[in-house]
Amino acid sequence: MSDKENYTLKDPAEITRKFNLILKQDSLITVSFNKGRSFFLSTLLDIDTKKRKISLDFASDEQLNKQILKANQITFETNVGGVSVSFTLPKVSTPVFGRSKTFILDFPEELVWLERRSFYRVKTPLQNTPNCSFILNSTDEAGNDFSYNLKVDFLDLSLTGASFTYNPAEYQSKIYDNIKDIPNCTVNLPNIGRFSTTIEIRNQRPQKVSEPDKIQIIGVKFHKLSGAIESQVQRYMLLIEREKRSKFQ
Repeated sequence: MSDKENYTLKDPAEITRKFNLILKQDSLITVSFNKGRSFFLSTLLDIDTKKRKISLDFASDEQLNKQILKANQITFETNVGGVSVSFTLPKVSTPVFGRSKTFILDFPEELVWLERRSFYRVKTPLQNTPNCSFILNSTDEAGNDFSYNLKVDFLDLSLTGASFTYNPAEYQSKIYDNIKDIPNCTVNLPNIGRFSTTIEIRNQRPQKVSEPDKIQIIGVKFHKLSGAIESQVQRYMLLIEREKRSKFQ
């Protein structure tokens, strides 16, 4: 199955959530028609969830605005936090009343939300850091059982997972060895919210190659997040990116 088929959204509620993310980030949208020979940049202005309509800003070139109203195959493409987004519509229109410099679009039946998840991560802030709480049950080399109530701060975060550090010297056993899944984990995303999930231990490596037995970095994957929770993670990642950009402005 192709990437496009894997990441094509058809649920109206899910498509609405994605449009809200595009609107909040004020993402630039490339609008192309005439078999790609004509295009311009625009932004999403408004979403009408009841009528299932979205409003798009006009092009600066009046000729393009006239041409697109006659086009019969229009492609819309943007990028939201490393995610490639696209959809196609047969036509656009202008409002009968109100804002004249606006195109009106129907909600698409399909929205391609192509997440290159493994390649897009954000480094988490040192203050007000997102974290994860869980109970870890482990057994040492002698067969003794231990239970730890843990809270770990994330080093980085992606749409499907995260990483954190652990110091083996602080525990009686190598607590993450032979552990695959940890259920009932609570992930806290500051200013966004919390959600529960199972995390899967995907990898473990030393923080410093020269110190293989000291502080370790644990990489984990979130299991079966709903569309609403994925949107929470996405919003948090966008928030972090905006805060980083504002520091350099």
